[in-house]
Amino acid sequence: MLDVQKEVERIDTLMDKYFVNFKQAEHAANYLYQMLSEKPQLNKNIVYLIDVMLQKAILYSLKEDHHKALKISLEALDAAEKYNFPDRAYRSCWIIAIMYENGNSYDMCKKYLDKANELYRQYKLDSVYSIYCVRMSSYLIKVHQRDSATSMAYKALDYAMKYNNKREIRDANLLLGSLLVKKNYEEAIKYRYFAANQFLDIEDFSSASIQLSLVASTFLKNKKIENAFRHSDSALQISQMNHVAINPIIYRIRSELFEAIGNADSAFFYFKKFHESYITGQGAAQNAKIKQISEQYQNDKKEAIIKSKDQLILFIASLFAIIVVGTIILIKKNREIRKKSKTISQQVAELSKTLHQKQVLLSELQHRVKNNLQHVISILEIQKESVDFNNIDELIRGNQNRIHSMALLHKKLNVTDNVQEVNLKRYIAELAELVKESYDSYDKKINLQVNCTIGNISLEKALPLGLIIVELVSNSMKHAFKKRHVGIINIDFTREEKQNRNELSYSDNGIGFDFNKICDKGLGQEIIKGLIDQLGGSTESHCNNGFELIVYFK
Repeated sequence: MLDVQKEVERIDTLMDKYFVNFKQAEHAANYLYQMLSEKPQLNKNIVYLIDVMLQKAILYSLKEDHHKALKISLEALDAAEKYNFPDRAYRSCWIIAIMYENGNSYDMCKKYLDKANELYRQYKLDSVYSIYCVRMSSYLIKVHQRDSATSMAYKALDYAMKYNNKREIRDANLLLGSLLVKKNYEEAIKYRYFAANQFLDIEDFSSASIQLSLVASTFLKNKKIENAFRHSDSALQISQMNHVAINPIIYRIRSELFEAIGNADSAFFYFKKFHESYITGQGAAQNAKIKQISEQYQNDKKEAIIKSKDQLILFIASLFAIIVVGTIILIKKNREIRKKSKTISQQVAELSKTLHQKQVLLSELQHRVKNNLQHVISILEIQKESVDFNNIDELIRGNQNRIHSMALLHKKLNVTDNVQEVNLKRYIAELAELVKESYDSYDKKINLQVNCTIGNISLEKALPLGLIIVELVSNSMKHAFKKRHVGIINIDFTREEKQNRNELSYSDNGIGFDFNKICDKGLGQEIIKGLIDQLGGSTESHCNNGFELIVYFK
């Protein structure tokens, strides 16, 4: 008789080293899931079934089958709530949060983390609270709240140590090793070292080697060359002694170490090792697929040979049958040849037509480039009249961003189709991010959000819209957040079908600005108004809680 509880625990142990025991864990989980699904729905069986469902969710996620992972973990949550197992519902919530975090759906991730926290408080699940803290710290890192993430990681370590939750102790050490590397590198090294030893305890030699290599990298960045070499040597030795594949990061960090001491030959040797190992890892999945296809081809080929022999026996049995079949095949081949000749002729004609289209498109592109260069000249001519640009760096950066908008527009054109339209969402998102990054500084955290429900748009409208976004984002980054370290910029493009018009809504939560007020300094406001006129658009502007500008255009 199978001891279900021990089997569930065994699968958990296998999953601790999934890279070694993945197939074994997957096989055991599938077998146990099938067995429990077929048995009567007793409460004890349901508890174990939920546990196995969550194990399968994690295994699906490791295979990057996130759709199945999310589906089965949501089913586990429904079962836990239906049969009133709050501890399993709690576990389901943080596993669902992992799936949404992996899919970059951070709002949904936070929703299920909050639900897990409510279950913890309601049912006093102190012994597993460290799991929530670990997941919350990971979420906070993703949403760029590193101070809060650090605080939550410390809390995770406290609770994990209190209840001897070894997996969470290890995860908390990994988080702190990553979060503290810039603030307190010695503390970061300590936590990474703890994590490495814990990986060694469970014989996860590959992960232990990676952590020691990261310790070496941290020592290198802080000019502790001797310590860096000692830990890099240990990482390499652990992998070699235990016959595990050496992770590319180990070779890369050793290359950087030798480069730091001026040993070019060794640096090149390990960089070559890193490159080869990285390429091998990237190609492993593809090679496995190629091998599978090759094996299938060989099997099909063998089957075809067997069938051919059977046909040959039949042909020998009757000369008449051979003549008939040969005649049929000959006729069929002649028809195929004629058909292929016709197809080739059609393809030649299509290629000629395509070549002509390419020539027309290239001519059109040249025309577009000429017009855009004229735009640049016009902006520079207007700028000669501006008295606000005393800083030559700011002047150059402003013009660079305007020219980038035109260059990016050409980059987005699909030459295989036409040069009349561009995908608005991709164009605006890349352009806004490019302008934002040109003004970014380490002491400011500006969050840029772009939403667009409009698909393709004509080039004549895309260009002025892009220049408008350049000016608006530039103004926000330069002026809106002077007295703040955190800010939000929102850009929304929507279609109003009832009014038969498009809407651009731009806003930031900065110090505010009256768009309708006449400004005798700077060029940006004048350019924006001119571009809106070019679009034949109208505007609304508000400055209650920051700056908001709405542009309506056809």
